[in-house]
Formats: sequence, C-alpha cells, structure tokens
Amino acid sequence: MKKRPAIRIITFLSAALVVAGVFAIRGTRKANALGLYAKASTERAFDELVTSVSELSNDLEKSVYISDPALSGALCTQIFGRAMTAQTALESLPYASQELEQTASFVAKAGDYANALARNVGRSGGYSDEELQNLQSLADTASVMKLNLQDMQSRMALGQLSLDEVYARTSAAEGGEDQPPLAGEAFQTIEQEFPELPTLIYDGPFSATMASREALYLEGREEIDEEAALKKAAKFLDVAASEMRSAGECGGDVPCWICAGRMGGGEYTVYVTKQGGEIWSVIGSRPVGEAVYTVEQGLGIAGDLIRGWGLKGLEESYHTVSGGVLLVNFEHSEQGVRCYPDLIKVGVALDTGALMSYDAKGYITAHTKRTIPETAVSEEKAQAGLAKTLSVQDHAMAIIPTEGGQERYCHEFLCQAEDGDRYLMYVNAQTGDQEKILILLEDETGTLTV
Repeated sequence: MKKRPAIRIITFLSAALVVAGVFAIRGTRKANALGLYAKASTERAFDELVTSVSELSNDLEKSVYISDPALSGALCTQIFGRAMTAQTALESLPYASQELEQTASFVAKAGDYANALARNVGRSGGYSDEELQNLQSLADTASVMKLNLQDMQSRMALGQLSLDEVYARTSAAEGGEDQPPLAGEAFQTIEQEFPELPTLIYDGPFSATMASREALYLEGREEIDEEAALKKAAKFLDVAASEMRSAGECGGDVPCWICAGRMGGGEYTVYVTKQGGEIWSVIGSRPVGEAVYTVEQGLGIAGDLIRGWGLKGLEESYHTVSGGVLLVNFEHSEQGVRCYPDLIKVGVALDTGALMSYDAKGYITAHTKRTIPETAVSEEKAQAGLAKTLSVQDHAMAIIPTEGGQERYCHEFLCQAEDGDRYLMYVNAQTGDQEKILILLEDETGTLTV
C-alpha cells in the first residue's frame, strides 16, 4: 500500500525531469538560433558599412574634380545618401557609442555638408575655393576610413579578426581555442588614429560657427551668484524666496543655476543663466486635472504672464493643447517683421490657470537688436514663384532661422492647397529663392508646424 505513493512520486518526478529537459533543449536551440541571427545581423551591418563608406569615399573624391553645377549638385545628393546608409549601419553594430564616436561624427558631418552644398551649388554656379578644400579634406579622411574598414573585412575573411564578440568571449571563458582579436578592439584602434576632421564653416548644424555660438541676449552681461539666482527664480514664480532651494548647476553652451521650489501644490525646477541671470526654462510637475479654463482664456493668461515678466514686443504665434496643458508660442516682432528665432514657449494648466512650463532658450540665444534689411524682391514677384495650385490667404515679412544658426529675411505666405491643407511658404526677400515650406497641422487641440 505504501509503495504506490512512492512510485507515483517517482513517476511524476521522472516526467517533470523529461519535460524540463525538453524545455531546456528547446531553450538552448532558441538561444542558439537567436545568437546566429544576431551574428548574421552584425555581419550584414558591417558589410553594409564597408560598402557605404567605400562608395562615400569614391564620391567625395569625384566631387573635387567636377565643375558642372548640375552634376555637382546630383553627386552631393548621392554623397548625402551614402552617409545616411553608413549611419544606419553604424547604429546596427553592437558597440558602445564611444567606440565609434569619431567614425559616426565624420559620417554625419560629411553627409550634412554635402547636403548643404547640394542646395547651394546650383545658385552659386560652382564651389568656392574653401568648399573645394573642405571636400578634399573630407575625401582624404574618407579614404583612410575606407582602407581601415576594408582591412578589417579582409582579416575577418581570413579568420584573423572576430566580429562576433559575445561568441568569442564565451568560447574563451569555456576554455575553447584561442580566439582572434575582436572587432571592437580594432575599431578602438581606428578611433585613436582617426585623422583630424576639417573645420567646416557652412549653413548647417555641424558648422564650426555653431560650436562657438554664444547667447546674443546675454552678451556683455555680468555673472550672478547662486543666491541671486534663487531670488530671480522666486520672483519669476511669484513665491517667497524661502520657498526656493538650490539644486546645483549645469554646464553646456549656456551654464545655469538650478533652483527648485513649490508653487500652488506643484514642484518646479527653474534654470537661471549664470551670465545675466535670465530665466532659461521652467518645468512644473504635478497632475493636471479636468479643464476649467477654455483655450481662449488660457491664451489670455499666457499673454498676461508674458507682460507681467516685462517681456515686450512678443506676439502669440501658434498653440496646442496636450495633457490639459496649453502650450503657446510667442515670437518677437520688430518693425512689423516676425522674428521666429526669438521664440518663447509658455505652458498654462487649464485646470487652475497656473504656469506649467516656460522655455526661453530660443529668445535668449538669438534675440538682439536687428537691422532689418531692404526688401529687394517685392511681394508680387515672390508670390509669382509659388506653385499655381496654392492660393495665398495671408502675407507677412519674417526672419526665419536656418539649420546652421543663420537667419533669412523672407516673405511669409500662408497658402491653401486644393484639398484644403494649409502651408507656410518662405521666399527670400533679397534673392527670391524659396527657403522653406512648413505644413500646418490644425485640429481641435491647436496648430503645429512641421
């Protein structure tokens, strides 16, 4: 009688072991399959990187010797495409960003510079001496990259270099045969010996002028200490100074003091610029309840806040509602010209009407006393160059920012297409070139531009 329970237990345990063994085998097979897939994906990404960098190098070399503007523009567009492909391949490799920092930086800069040249070479009729010199430097660097990557590829084919780092380390740890050097180590060597990148000055995000750009609104201003920053933050939030406390400091292009405090039941973080003591940004943190104020009332509150802070010459631009918070964009207006670089964003909670966010980065970076240039291209002539399928609904003069931190004086046309979609078209008021087009996304939450 007593043997049967024991037999059942043994039977159940045996069955459990068999099931566990089956799952273990399946798990191992699945892990091996995933490992093979990861290995194949890495190899494919590396091959794509070698191919795209080789093509990038060849195209850059060709670009130095082309004199026809149309062909130059087409080749620069092709270089941009090669760089984008190389960037995608780099992002697919299983290495830390610092291991490929120089390589990724070069690919991004070369692509963006070529993209900028593609836009301008047709207008200028060819490259300037400086642009040719930059292309030659980029071509030389790309050539070195190509040779290094092709050398890595050859060593992998001969079994002298391992791209599969995880497999190599696991095998070595388990006492396997000596593994070849890892690709990550080879990349580190390439990074350490990377040629010095040329200094590029152009209208783009990687221009040397962007790296050295200072906040125009703070020029010539004295630095403030932490105590003064706390007082500035308290005044801005309209709370007692005792409600604010220091939360450290931050560096970057515009170093700031970080102040923290409470207002209306919420926690707020206020960034105050060390130079000049201006409010750089404010971030509020609290749950926002059901809306009590309408959007129109919220717009009025945001405008009152702007005026209460003593900010003049700002006009409401576009707004949107998200999560119960109305976000309003204000741009500076000078002599009737909309200055879009001088942007301030104000967030108002529609449940209480309290401030939820403030962002003056654009205003502090770009605002200065401007001299509005002469309008060389008339409104009529600028409008004549627009697509015939667009009907113009409104016109204004505007200063718009470029990706390289420069500014363009433009005609701004609010247009509507035949399907009802609306666009903002910007035509350079001095050259007549079309500088930018923005799509207006309009719904019940407000308006966004993309």
